[in-house]
Amino acid sequence: MKKSLLLFSMIAALCVSGCSHVEQSAKDQEGSNPGFTSNESSNSEPTTESSNNPASSSEEPAAPKEEVKNDNFTLLKPNNLSSMSNNCKQYVDDMRTQQRKLIQEKGTQADYYLNDLYGTAGVDLTKGVLPSTRDYQDNTGGYRDGTTENNYLDPVGADYTKGEKSDESKGIEIEFTPSDALKNKQYTITYSQKEDFSDAKSFNSNDTKVYIKNLLVNQKYYVKVSADGKDSQTINFTTGDYPRWIDARPMFNVRDMGGYMTSSGQRIKQGLIYRGGEINKKTGWYGTQRYTDDTGKTDARDGHIVSETTESKRAFREDMGMVNGLEIDLRSSGETNGYPAKANYCNFAENNDISYKMLSISSYHKGMQNNTTQIKQLFEAFAQADQHPVYYHCYGGADRTGVVGFMLGAMLGMSYTDLVIDFELTSYSSNPSRNYRSHLRNGPWNEWPGMVDYLKTTLGWGTTKTIKQGMEEYLLNKCRISQDTINKIREIMLEPAK
Repeated sequence: MKKSLLLFSMIAALCVSGCSHVEQSAKDQEGSNPGFTSNESSNSEPTTESSNNPASSSEEPAAPKEEVKNDNFTLLKPNNLSSMSNNCKQYVDDMRTQQRKLIQEKGTQADYYLNDLYGTAGVDLTKGVLPSTRDYQDNTGGYRDGTTENNYLDPVGADYTKGEKSDESKGIEIEFTPSDALKNKQYTITYSQKEDFSDAKSFNSNDTKVYIKNLLVNQKYYVKVSADGKDSQTINFTTGDYPRWIDARPMFNVRDMGGYMTSSGQRIKQGLIYRGGEINKKTGWYGTQRYTDDTGKTDARDGHIVSETTESKRAFREDMGMVNGLEIDLRSSGETNGYPAKANYCNFAENNDISYKMLSISSYHKGMQNNTTQIKQLFEAFAQADQHPVYYHCYGGADRTGVVGFMLGAMLGMSYTDLVIDFELTSYSSNPSRNYRSHLRNGPWNEWPGMVDYLKTTLGWGTTKTIKQGMEEYLLNKCRISQDTINKIREIMLEPAK
């Protein structure tokens, strides 16, 4: 028995030593932070295997909530620390599981090249392989094979057609029980990133289960509840390390470009650059959609969705900080009825301090080839610190917006997996034309594989040039952006990882 215990101890020591060596080796090289720390801050263990079962780790029964109580209230600490829908959270978890496998097989630098290894069972999305026999969804809701069944499963198992859309999620749940003396009162829920609540925000509710929306990711928050001048104990939690969705309905697909890890070991700052869908309608575009305003009035709009509710304005002003800044419109003038003054977001700002810039571009490699002047102006705008926060968009926040997100994220040093995730999250939004997009080729706009081919063949990205290096060369040589502009963007957008 003693010999067995001794042998077990020796093996355990070797495992710890080996793991420490691997971790230290990764830290010793540029590109060592592969951006797969998706659950380090989320009070849940990262998944270790990819799953094609929709009931994956993201949907397992939640652990009992911890109670924090005093004589006034019993608060329950939240245990779901992401505001993403379960199917979307599963997608991110499974993609990052594949990322870890890639790193283990190919080395810590592998995910900073244009790899062909994200997905399961040999599915190579960069070559346009479909995850089912269906072809791309067209604008009438049908498929090229004549069917209308929307049954796409993405190659890592998360069915985006099932469950809640992530830009319609409720937020972080705060549940509490008041004492008998405080029942049936109006409650004030106060939350802050500082323990002394010096930067606190608050809202009122008559409910004992409420949701806090649009919090920063991977950040510690403090929460308390009060009624009739009596406070609860303070609870705290750290939000999950997932992409940051913004609920600004009826606007859709609004997200923060910040929060992602980069090859330098730094994080992209949150709250500076946002991406998403449009606000104004365009007659004759995408058929009739219904819209309900704050008064409950509903009408049929022959065109795009109009987003002008009290809640969407509050989200822009308070949660996104868009009381000033810049809107960059990637659409053409034909998509805005020709009057940019009514296309911009000045009505979201208290003092009309949001500037507007139209920089029309095409999507995917066509935009990268043909719109270098607009791309130069776009990145020069990103480099102006006094212009932030910035909100850039096309119609749905998918293709043109997705390519800008790819270029910006690549230049900042995001991994290929996270670049694909950021692009693909559109499929988990309420974008009316959402589908699993990064595998699609030859559709009306869906040309991610074609863009990857262009980057690999025409621009020479591949096994000898990281995505970050390739994007910097493209911006310098093709778009004639200065090195100073690139450096300024990185200085503005990157911060030490916590």
